[in-house]
Amino acid sequence: MTINDLAKLYDRLTPRERLPLIIAASERGDEAEADRLAHAAPRIHVGLPDYHGLSQAVLLLTLFHLNEQLDRALAFWQGLAMAALRDAGTLGAEDQAAAEGLWDRGRMAGYRLCVEADAWKRVHAELNADPESLLRHLRGHEAAKLAEETARRFPWTAEEAAAYLRRVGPADAEVPTVETAVQAMREFIDQQVAWWR
Repeated sequence: MTINDLAKLYDRLTPRERLPLIIAASERGDEAEADRLAHAAPRIHVGLPDYHGLSQAVLLLTLFHLNEQLDRALAFWQGLAMAALRDAGTLGAEDQAAAEGLWDRGRMAGYRLCVEADAWKRVHAELNADPESLLRHLRGHEAAKLAEETARRFPWTAEEAAAYLRRVGPADAEVPTVETAVQAMREFIDQQVAWWR
């Protein structure tokens, strides 16, 4: 039996059979297979409002944004804590270098926290929506917001971020900016809306 023969049976899968196969295909990077599985599913005919795709896109973006901001917040706080230990003189000589590296990583995370927060506000301005409306009800929002506010007290310029990326990453690494973050958010929304059409 060939793959094409198997694909002809995709419409017979139950939802509990189909979803794990879609997840597995996505996990291995086989988006074509994931799409074949998804599009072969029998359709349930439901009337949805015309804004449904956009609302789902913004909701998903909200969850991804908060999750990433919390990850950055953790790295920022870790760097700040190591800098405090370094400045207090409680670290040995060999730990000083590690502390310096973690502080740089933390400052980069703080830079990204601020860039992404500013992009979030700009995208919501384009949507004529309150940037806090979906976030304020989610667990972790206050922690991310506190980390962002604290990170703004230790600002890093785009040039400092670029220098850090040149030291630790590939030479062609691009410095995240509000503009590139806004563009990524717009593209995510557009892709999600297109999926619903």
